[in-house]
Amino acid sequence: MFYLGDCLEGMKELDDRSIDAVVTSPPYNLNIKYSKYKDKKPRDQYLGWLQDVFLECKRVLKDDGHLFVNMGYSNVDPWVGMEVGLTLRGDWVLQNHINWVKSIHVNDKTSGHFKPINSKRYLCPTWEHLFHFTKDGNVNVDRLSIGVPYEYYKENLRHSKSLDETKPNLRDKGNCWFIPYETRQTKLERGKHPATFPVRLVEDCLKLTGIKGTVLDPFMGTGTTAQAAVNLGWDYIGYEIDEEYVTFSKNRIDGPLTSLY
Repeated sequence: MFYLGDCLEGMKELDDRSIDAVVTSPPYNLNIKYSKYKDKKPRDQYLGWLQDVFLECKRVLKDDGHLFVNMGYSNVDPWVGMEVGLTLRGDWVLQNHINWVKSIHVNDKTSGHFKPINSKRYLCPTWEHLFHFTKDGNVNVDRLSIGVPYEYYKENLRHSKSLDETKPNLRDKGNCWFIPYETRQTKLERGKHPATFPVRLVEDCLKLTGIKGTVLDPFMGTGTTAQAAVNLGWDYIGYEIDEEYVTFSKNRIDGPLTSLY
């Protein structure tokens, strides 16, 4: 379900402990050019606003639910992602801190995409924060749902009693996730949104929960979280203040459009 309106007002209509997971990427406060939202608040105002949003998320989230927050940064403002994480520290437990790697160079090959910069001082940012918060830090996850094969599984079996040949050849892939964008999308393909994230990033978050239920995105944008939810058989709720983005999301998912106004 998509809602056109402010997420803080909209979430007031949701019942306590009715949501299984929240997956979102809030505005980074880096003066990104959105259609309506002004992405340059005074820092204290910005952090206080996000604290209020995620406190409301905490109210509607089940006690064993999951909150995934993707935060980027810039070389000019490298602290913003970390400051958001620290702001939520008083209300949440940071259970996992994941690095979303968008581009990486290994064995003389570059994989993925990044936005190059022209600077004599800075390196190109090629990763972003993905904070996994829970209410008490004691929520189980399904690590093998997004597991990767052992490189030398049969050799390891001969030398380790901890590996069981009857189990799948999978291991925990850790907290560094290389997930490139699906394509070099045009503005038309991403709904004229300046800061999207890949569907697979959301899918991995949802898989990691080990359940199926309802996912909330208070900053739905062009519907990436909804698309991942549909792909995996989840229900979804999303809020967005920009009617153009909501229309794009509705057409993308072909779901109902509901206005808060």
